[in-house]
Amino acid sequence: MLNSITARNDKGCYRYFKGVRLFMDYVNLRVKILEYEEISEDILKDIIEMARGESLGKIISNVNIKAMKTFISSGFQIEGMIYGFFKGEDALCVSYFLDSKRAASAEKDKEDAIIQRCMESKSSFKLKDMEDITMRDALRGDIFHMTELFKAVFETYPSPVFDEEYIKSNLNKTALYKVACIDGRVVAAASADMDKDNLNAEITDCATYPQYRGRGILSNLIYYLEQDLKERNFYCAYSLSRAINPGINMALCKHGYKYTGRMLNNCDICGSFEDMNIWSKTL
Repeated sequence: MLNSITARNDKGCYRYFKGVRLFMDYVNLRVKILEYEEISEDILKDIIEMARGESLGKIISNVNIKAMKTFISSGFQIEGMIYGFFKGEDALCVSYFLDSKRAASAEKDKEDAIIQRCMESKSSFKLKDMEDITMRDALRGDIFHMTELFKAVFETYPSPVFDEEYIKSNLNKTALYKVACIDGRVVAAASADMDKDNLNAEITDCATYPQYRGRGILSNLIYYLEQDLKERNFYCAYSLSRAINPGINMALCKHGYKYTGRMLNNCDICGSFEDMNIWSKTL
């Protein structure tokens, strides 16, 4: 795998550049193009040069069909899509690779084999009754235990889930968090990162202590997150899952998510840049 490096001490920041809202993601050495009223090849060229000057290796964006031609003409590649991302309109996941090493997958054969097994599987999700496990909304009192879980499961992570203040600022505001507890101890967690403007949500931050894996705990947590999103009239849910991890990919497939692409060397997780599979579902 491509080794990750730290570009600088700061983790990232939002920036407006020529009318375009960006997230400068220094942890993952990339730029996210988030919002714009208009986009042109000239503006994209300037964003590319700006990112190059900051030694960032990738630029990503979720774009609608109307904007796609401009991005493709500027050298972006389509890596996948998300159903219903823009209030029911599909989004294309496009990327520009400034670092050529990030455009090549080191684990393609293994990752393709995992997807093949998912596609061949006939099993579907069934809610399991787990008498010894309590599943509920996360509370402020859970935050420390959630960060300890994330630290135990992930060597590195694309977003600052090791930081209690980060989770506290998002809890039940921009993100829904669910936890699974045994005898009052948090043993698993998952979240739905909500885009309330476009009514989509990313299923993310999925973690279970190793000794509790294989019981379907995360699958149940995903189910409960989806129920909350449906009550809020969200159009879709999607997830970017570690392409090399069979468990989470199979769990999403069983829930009816469709494999819609793969983002190469997309983020720094578990100590290196990894490919992330895109799974998408209309709610």
